[in-house]
Amino acid sequence: MDNVREGLMALTITEASALIKARKLSPVELAKATIERSQQLNPVLKAFTTMTPEYALARAREAENEVMGGKYRGPLHGIPYTLKDIVATKGIRTTFGNPRLVDFKPAAHATVHVLLEDAGAVLLGKVYSHIGQGGNPVTCFSPWDPMTSPGTSSSGSGAAVSSGLGLFSIGSDTGGSVRHPASNCGIVGLKATFGRISRFGVWASSWSSDQAGPLAKTAEDTALVLGVLGTYDPKDLVSINQDPMDYTLGMKDGVRGLKIGVPTDNWVWKEWINQDEEDAVHKAIGVLQELGAEVVDIAIPLAYESRNNSLAAEGPVWLHDNFSDEALKEWTELHPQLQRGEAQTFAEYLHSQYKRMAIKQEINEVFRKVDLVAMPTGNTIGDQWNASTAVIRGREVPARSRAVYLNGLASQTGLPAMSVPCGFAKGGRFPVGLQLLGKNLDEGTLLRVGYAYQQATDWHTKHPKI
Repeated sequence: MDNVREGLMALTITEASALIKARKLSPVELAKATIERSQQLNPVLKAFTTMTPEYALARAREAENEVMGGKYRGPLHGIPYTLKDIVATKGIRTTFGNPRLVDFKPAAHATVHVLLEDAGAVLLGKVYSHIGQGGNPVTCFSPWDPMTSPGTSSSGSGAAVSSGLGLFSIGSDTGGSVRHPASNCGIVGLKATFGRISRFGVWASSWSSDQAGPLAKTAEDTALVLGVLGTYDPKDLVSINQDPMDYTLGMKDGVRGLKIGVPTDNWVWKEWINQDEEDAVHKAIGVLQELGAEVVDIAIPLAYESRNNSLAAEGPVWLHDNFSDEALKEWTELHPQLQRGEAQTFAEYLHSQYKRMAIKQEINEVFRKVDLVAMPTGNTIGDQWNASTAVIRGREVPARSRAVYLNGLASQTGLPAMSVPCGFAKGGRFPVGLQLLGKNLDEGTLLRVGYAYQQATDWHTKHPKI
């Protein structure tokens, strides 16, 4: 087990699943090693809100017995993972970010949890979510520097995967909350096409843009998780009625001949990231060009408004539908969000939808010329965990919200987007993410490009020394 424990930082789903299928790696030993590492590091990272070691070991024993009996379920069988603590799990505490929901146990599982259980995956526990915390600082920490933020709001998911506390995690993305911690933590994070992954049983702070999504170490691992989660669910009214897909098919076809749009807009490069981050992303785009992709200059000026496009009224509706007035009254961290949403007029909400459609038209016109878009991932790398502001090129900006300016485009349009680690910044101390934005329902191209990039580079093999 010592060898397994020592290798958890680097071990991928792809590697582990092959060993489990070949009966060369015990799911029980893998679970024990991951639980031990989680118990060791959680006092430092504060990634878990609820750990489930007994449940995990029971699931691992079940997986091991099935594999040994010739009943291998697929690539997630026996693989340990975590869930952002806004994903409902029947009988297992789910706080939805509320520190007062100490004993709350949902009556039903979220669909994503059901799918992962059916695939034989092993739940280690629930991880920290920054949703509903208002202006409070992040109280989960980055394994790259435990005095800094792992990104929001899937903070625990990013910290856990990056530090080897499970081989993948499920987060959620409203304005970049999967991609932001993926960039901060040096891992891959995918926001799938709106409706590709069920949101049933998942917190909905924005009913029209929320999307659950995987965080993992590689594009190939991400494809394996999406292959399980990307299925129709009638319980989610926006779920896309399509059959599951194998996203590994065509993933190794390379990038030659693909047209990659690179924004020339000043706001993409100069307003929200520093020069060393910009340099890392441009270098990554250069690698894709060397691999045979064609780089095409594009302009997306309207997309700048993605961050300012307020759909604030949606969150309070979901909260009032799912929690009592008494519970919301005590949940003081949510009061600013409730007040903003309830103050928004219908006219303001409708005008936000107008703006959203204009942004969508703009990017769809771009996709008539290119296959995907490459740009920086919004991040807060190196920010102190309690920082309220940061300095970008000599200008003081809000610390947390700056990430949404770069990530909001995919969220507002419902298009798939993925962050892939592409270098380091701030003296080589913190990872930087390359964001790939794709056409509707075309996660396959993003995974294909991410895979090719990771085969040509080694950024995804760099791990925090914790």
